[in-house]
Amino acid sequence: MKRLNPMNICMRFISDGIRDAVAHYRRDDLPLHRLSWELHTRIDTLVPHAPAVWIDQLRDLQRRVAEVATTGSGTAATELTELEHRTLDESLSKLQDVLELARG
Repeated sequence: MKRLNPMNICMRFISDGIRDAVAHYRRDDLPLHRLSWELHTRIDTLVPHAPAVWIDQLRDLQRRVAEVATTGSGTAATELTELEHRTLDESLSKLQDVLELARG
């Protein structure tokens, strides 16, 4: 069994929190503005534990989510335009892909 060093444990714990936040949003348990905040906060927490290029990818995707959250046509997912839905869905899918790649 491969042992995780403390840095990997922190990275995994934070990454799991990001996955959980996305899952809660997709179940309508978390409003979009709160998802954006959760992603921003958790990604900032990852900074000392993860490579900069990975953080940059996550931040770019979080900024897309934040843009939809702040400029979107509504606060609920059902009030978003088709373009906003596509942007949000694509961003969240890519974010989960980046997390999976990092999981190794």
